[in-house]
Amino acid sequence: PVTPKPAEGAKERLFAHPGRPAARAAGGERQLTPGDYTPAADDLPRFDSGSYVARPLRRGARIIGGTILGRIGARTRTKASSLRFEVRPAGRRMPRIDPKPILDGWKLLESTAVYRAEGKNPFFGEDAETPSVGQILLMSKEALAERVVNNPRIEIYGCGRRDIQTGQIDRRVLATLEFLAASGLKPTVTSLKCGHSYLTASGNVSEHSTGTAVDIAAINGVPILGHQGAGSIAELTIQRLRTLQGTMEPHQIISLMTFEDADNTFAMSDHADHIHVGFRPLYGANAKTAKQVDAILEPEQWIKLIDRLEEIDNPTVSRKPSRYAIDAGRRASRAHKGE
Repeated sequence: PVTPKPAEGAKERLFAHPGRPAARAAGGERQLTPGDYTPAADDLPRFDSGSYVARPLRRGARIIGGTILGRIGARTRTKASSLRFEVRPAGRRMPRIDPKPILDGWKLLESTAVYRAEGKNPFFGEDAETPSVGQILLMSKEALAERVVNNPRIEIYGCGRRDIQTGQIDRRVLATLEFLAASGLKPTVTSLKCGHSYLTASGNVSEHSTGTAVDIAAINGVPILGHQGAGSIAELTIQRLRTLQGTMEPHQIISLMTFEDADNTFAMSDHADHIHVGFRPLYGANAKTAKQVDAILEPEQWIKLIDRLEEIDNPTVSRKPSRYAIDAGRRASRAHKGE
């Protein structure tokens, strides 16, 4: 297809994924040319001149994805052309690091299809419409927030939606709501952070105040009030919540019921009309502690980590069953071609 030539002076661009339909139509087709592609300065895709404001490049500037920042110089007899690419981890005083070991790991995960069926992408396009429960739990906070507020299977009161849209709700809470909806349980949310008191009825600081708790007043349109006990919709929901493990395991699941083999279910008389699901805050209100947790690694630790990752060879992962594999007798899914 012939792409209309944009006005002279428009900003040049390249596509990270030129094969995607929109990218291909906007000029990415040229990047898919077989063989060594060396784009000429006058043959590059360009941004629509009305979609950006041109400003001089400066340190700390935010740029549009795909922007060409520079070109590698010509090779000489004594010096090869090269590019030094570094990234700076989030946090204060963080060093610049070589991202290659991290990128190599991502490429390995992509090639082995660990988190998806072969040929499928759970985070983009048509395949993203029906992610598995496992894929939901791996999503970022931003992706989960977008899904939760637009999920017709999750009913949320007005200012609770604003809590989510403004980033005040913990990722684990968002993942839990999506987890329930994907499990066939449609939650009605009546309390997140907005509208809940700072203290609980017993005088303790509420987990709602940190955005790490949610109150659910109905499931599949059936109110929790009057529907607790053995065989009830509340019991079914709590049993499903109890399957969450690791960092996704709730710190508290409060209703009128307790379970003998669980240390995170509690019965409280003021929870007759809702199920409270809470998580421990990742850090308290102490600003100093918060900064320490956010940093995760000290500057010198980043250097040591990257050096160590560079020493570890990525494994060679076979796409065929090993000689120790046990024949399952039948394929578990048509989507997994390697089975």
